[in-house]
Amino acid sequence: MFDFSFGELALLAVIALLVVGPEKLPELARSVGRWYGYLRRTAQNVRSEVEQQLLLEEMRKEASQLKDLATEPLQETKKLHEGLHEFLLAESPKAIDDTDAEPMPKAADPTNKTPLASLEAVGETSLTSGTKTPTLH
Repeated sequence: MFDFSFGELALLAVIALLVVGPEKLPELARSVGRWYGYLRRTAQNVRSEVEQQLLLEEMRKEASQLKDLATEPLQETKKLHEGLHEFLLAESPKAIDDTDAEPMPKAADPTNKTPLASLEAVGETSLTSGTKTPTLH
């Protein structure tokens, strides 16, 4: 921080001894040491604060870039969906709007946990009657 040679420090000590006196010189040295330590700690704190702010700014930039990278596939998917929708509307308006079409039969309920119902739902042999029953629920 400061670049003092030994000769300069010795000269400073002799001047301080003459100005302050031998009684108060130890107290002055302690006071100067405290101030020097305080200034070093303050400088270190400022340096670490600046480094943290720079790191935080860098992390924000990286987060913004990652967010942009994450939204690109979503935007591409939306464009493809819109293009497919427009294509289907141009080819067959009926393919999109099936309000008057008959409802499709219900498929087997996968949440039904009974083995008998699941076997009958896929058209296997009924356990109760022994006949083949293709049923749709």
